Amino acid sequence: MELFVTTGGIAFRILLGFFLISNFQVPFVQSQPGPVGNLTVVTSTTSASLSWTTTAQSNVSYIVMVVEANKTSSTNSTSANVTGLIPATRYTFTVSAVAQDNQTVGSNAIIIKYTKPGPVGNLTVVTSTTSASLSWTTPAQSNVSYIVMVVEANKTSSTNSTSANVTGLIPATSYTFTVTAVAQDNQTVGSSATIIKYTKPGTVGNLKVIVSNTSAAVFWNPPYGGNVTYKVMVWGNGEIFWTNSSSINVTDLFPATNYTFRVTAVTLDNQTEGISATITRYTLPNVIVNPTSVALSTSSISLNWNQPIGGSVTYKVYLLNNGTVVLTNMPSINVTGLMPATSYRFSVSAVAQDNKTEGNNVTMTQYTKPGPIGNLTVTASSTFALVSWNLLNGSSVTYRVMVVGTSKIFWTNSSSITVTDLIPATNYTFRVTAVALDNQTEGSSATIEQYTLPNVIVNPTSVALSTSSISLSWSPPYGGSVTYRVYLLNSGTVLLTNMPSINVTGLMPATSYRFSVSAVAQDNKTEGNNVTITQYTKPVKVEQLNTTTITETSILLSWHQVQGVNVSYKIIVLDQQSYISTFYTSTSFFNVTGLSSGTSFSFNVTALAADNSTEGYPNTITGCTNAAQVQNADCFGPDNNPVLNITWQPPSGSYSEINISISNTQGLYTAFPSNNFYTVYNLKYAANYTIRITTISCGEKSSDVVLNCKTGISSPPVPSGPLNLNVKVITYQTVTFVFKSFSNENGNIDAYAVIVTSDTGSTTPNNLSLTKTYTDYNNKNTDSYVTAIITPVSEEPTVIIGDGTAYYGYTNGVLAATKAYRIAVAAFTKLTLSGNRASNGNLIDTAKSYFSITQFSNTINIPENPAVIGGAVGGTLAALLILALLTAILFIYWKRRSKKLSSSGNTVPFNK
Repeated sequence: MELFVTTGGIAFRILLGFFLISNFQVPFVQSQPGPVGNLTVVTSTTSASLSWTTTAQSNVSYIVMVVEANKTSSTNSTSANVTGLIPATRYTFTVSAVAQDNQTVGSNAIIIKYTKPGPVGNLTVVTSTTSASLSWTTPAQSNVSYIVMVVEANKTSSTNSTSANVTGLIPATSYTFTVTAVAQDNQTVGSSATIIKYTKPGTVGNLKVIVSNTSAAVFWNPPYGGNVTYKVMVWGNGEIFWTNSSSINVTDLFPATNYTFRVTAVTLDNQTEGISATITRYTLPNVIVNPTSVALSTSSISLNWNQPIGGSVTYKVYLLNNGTVVLTNMPSINVTGLMPATSYRFSVSAVAQDNKTEGNNVTMTQYTKPGPIGNLTVTASSTFALVSWNLLNGSSVTYRVMVVGTSKIFWTNSSSITVTDLIPATNYTFRVTAVALDNQTEGSSATIEQYTLPNVIVNPTSVALSTSSISLSWSPPYGGSVTYRVYLLNSGTVLLTNMPSINVTGLMPATSYRFSVSAVAQDNKTEGNNVTITQYTKPVKVEQLNTTTITETSILLSWHQVQGVNVSYKIIVLDQQSYISTFYTSTSFFNVTGLSSGTSFSFNVTALAADNSTEGYPNTITGCTNAAQVQNADCFGPDNNPVLNITWQPPSGSYSEINISISNTQGLYTAFPSNNFYTVYNLKYAANYTIRITTISCGEKSSDVVLNCKTGISSPPVPSGPLNLNVKVITYQTVTFVFKSFSNENGNIDAYAVIVTSDTGSTTPNNLSLTKTYTDYNNKNTDSYVTAIITPVSEEPTVIIGDGTAYYGYTNGVLAATKAYRIAVAAFTKLTLSGNRASNGNLIDTAKSYFSITQFSNTINIPENPAVIGGAVGGTLAALLILALLTAILFIYWKRRSKKLSSSGNTVPFNK
């Protein structure tokens, strides 16, 4: 029998034989080959290499098919090579195992694979500074795309065209451009085409040339991008230079000659060039030689020079004084219209034919001739003479001054000069001549005569003899014989004397008098310079000196106003030991400040004339400043001790004692300078006191320093005997009661802690009970615990025990029915929580709290839970009801039975 099987699109014929088993006919079938495993295909452009793994069975061959190429082959090997394929083409590769009958075929293995595209051809790259244009020819086959990569720029792009444009590149940089053909699966790639190419450099920026007469410094800004070299061409001499720098110096040029400089950036391949930058410049002309100048008159100057070596030039002449510019083709020029005796500076330079490029200049300075001297005058003193004249037009001139009859010759640039070392009252002739600053050209001389003055008197002195007289004296001056003229300038009075002294009387006290004293030559006309002497007469003594307003650091002095004009006063302050300071005032009173408190001082007051140096006779008085307050006074009352500690810093200045008074107490307390504290005993707890601190010294006592102080607190007093409770409500779980608030005499009651105990034999709780909680009680760790902490809000606080509320780390848990309890209260003037039990929260810190605990109250009995009583009653009633029901049922049963028995003649009596 034949069986036809189709696998993987291939028909196979299978022969089947039949044989008998237990009278049944069974066909015989050739065993099916196993599937091909691990099929792999590696393609090239026109071929494919296949390999696979065999199955467990042997004695099989393999059929290899390439569907699209219509190729089929058979092999006993586990590999095959298919040729004659088309590049970049999709193929389906199928491999099937065939049994030895060449008909039985196993499951086939299939792989779809593209052959590789052919290589890209004729790749060309044309670059600019920041981009590149790529083009190439396609491989023989079609249906491919291309991957374009720029390696150094990390750029990759894909295109279906045979050209691409890459942007965003860096100028003057080497890039590797790679183009690869890709099959339609976007995975199978052919051989790449690669070109290495530089982008073009940018144009150099800011090209500049600085020229001299025989060289040019060319410099520029490097273009953006990679490393480049520079090609510099000089048109005019045909030279080419290469440099890696951004500047170059070109030498051996000809003066006043036009040159063009072209600079081009070149990449490191020495081939790729950027766009050139060009600049044209003339070299500088040479400096002119042998310049000369001549002053022709008071208004003109002639300039001359030799022509410099080099190209054809013109000349630019600057008159630097005013900026005038004159151009000339000749090597000489006459400048007119100038000022006499004036310095003129000329700058001469050669200019190239572009009329811009100018060579270095040569400067020439020349003076015009000065004019004659005019308006000569002399003003003489005793030992010198001031010679003056009109200043000539023009500034470039000096003057020569000669003293005829002596060897004195002076030079000056001004219109005057002072001749010294002359003899008083002597006749002198003075001659003045103007000379240009070249010390050669002179003007006409002018001459004048003059007498010197007598000398000024020397060593003038004045003394205030009294309140009404002044003595003047001086030394005779050097020179000839003289007399003296004394002017009392206050009144215009003139006094004459041959002696070098005079006494002036009939004056007013504390008054300024001005005297003018001068020497007069023997001609009784020529008077020397005067000397002015100012002197005050003495003021009178200060009277009615008093001390008035006195403070801690000041004393006000007053006195009677002293007669005189602009009289002031000097106050010297001394303490008991030495001089302290000096003050000045123009009023008849003065407040001396900055004094030490509580200290005795002496004050000397003296009248001063308006010159602040002429003194009258002093008057003296003493005074004492008031005491100062103590500093930084403070007080505090420590807890658990009914006292007040008072502290202070010593007052400024001196003091003898400190007085302390306290309200609500008897007596005055005294502290001495050696102590800065005081403690007041036997006070009340938590009480307010007013403290007054007063400093005592030689003067008035200080104003009080007032402190408001409060003593500390202590544990509160509690009522004696068992805690007196007013029980309002008792349930099987709670107790509600009221108690009277405790006394605040040791400090305000901050809180109450309610303590419950089941130990009815205990009378007073211990401190440890304050740290026990309802949880501790339930865990059998204590008989006594704190059930509530309340803040007093009334005179009779109400407490509910067992309501389940929480107070810090305490829980107000329910009470046990039918149990007996006793209650105590702890009163706190200071409640501090420890917070040292994380499981229970904050508990009372007995070491840091101030409290007192009452005795336990009388025993409180908690009643039975009503639900328990109701259950017992209900159970009894239910039993009775059931019994009654059974009785009724029995009664009915026996009733019916009796009737039945009666009807049958059998009667059973209920009672005998």
